[in-house]
Order: sequence, then C-alpha cells, then structure tokens
Amino acid sequence: MKYLDMLRRAFFWPGTLLTKKLGIDPESEFGLLRSLFNSLVWTAVGLGILFMFVF
Repeated sequence: MKYLDMLRRAFFWPGTLLTKKLGIDPESEFGLLRSLFNSLVWTAVGLGILFMFVF
C-alpha cells in the first residue's frame, strides 16, 4: 500500500503544487482545479513522449 500511495501522490503532484501556489487549498475545492491542472500537465507530457517516438 505504501507504493500505491507514493504513486497516487506522484500522479496528483502537479495539480496540488499549482493549486497551492494559487493560494487554494487542494483538499477544499473537491479536486476540480487539481484534476484540470493534472490533465493539462500529463497530456503535455504524453504528447511530448509521443512526438519523440513518432518524429
């Protein structure tokens, strides 16, 4: 379970960091902004990896 918790924290880290920098408590806003930031970050990372292998 320790490894699953570490994986969960690593996956949610970008959104948690950005919401904290904006002065918003990541736990109080029900994860909507955090999930938006996470999807934007991980989509950019995924596209970067995809373009490295395709082009």
